[in-house]
Parts: sequence; C-alpha cells; structure tokens
Amino acid sequence: MAVPEMSPPTEVSVRQFVNDSGAVTRGLREGRQYLLTINGEPLAEVTPIRRHRFVRTSRAQTMFATAPTLDYEELRRDLDTAVTDELSEDPFEGTGL
Repeated sequence: MAVPEMSPPTEVSVRQFVNDSGAVTRGLREGRQYLLTINGEPLAEVTPIRRHRFVRTSRAQTMFATAPTLDYEELRRDLDTAVTDELSEDPFEGTGL
C-alpha cells in the first residue's frame, strides 16, 4: 500500500503567525504543515496531530486479513473454565444496601 505524499510545509514568518494564527490553525485542522521562520531562517516545524476518526473499510480489512480465525466454541469453553458465575462474597456487604 502506497503512503500518500506529504506536500512540503508552508513557510510562515513568526509575525504572520502571530497576526493570523486563525488561518494557520484552520490549515493544521486540514492537515497542512508549517515551517515557522524568523528573519527568513527556519525556527520550528508545526505539524498537526494525526487523529484518525474514520478507518476505511478496505484499510480495516487489510489490518484484519492476517488475524487468526476465532473458534467461538473453543473460546466459550475456555471462558467457562476460567470464569465462574458464583460470587465468593456479597459485593454489597458493608455498603448498607
């Protein structure tokens, strides 16, 4: 799977950033990267934090394609062996309920 190419960061002077931080913030939300400069010299790279809110179906299928097949009956037996439905003590004891 190809990784999308990132465009080079947009150069923004510190003065521009201070005067129009709203535009830079909007750009960051859109995934743009910025290179802050002072007197034309690079000062800092500003990159957005990548938060994936949506995963495409094809990406999810690719991620899970190599996952082992789940045997529900075997899982159920393992859980029944490891977990009991019986309480060893009253969870409400001492609470006044």
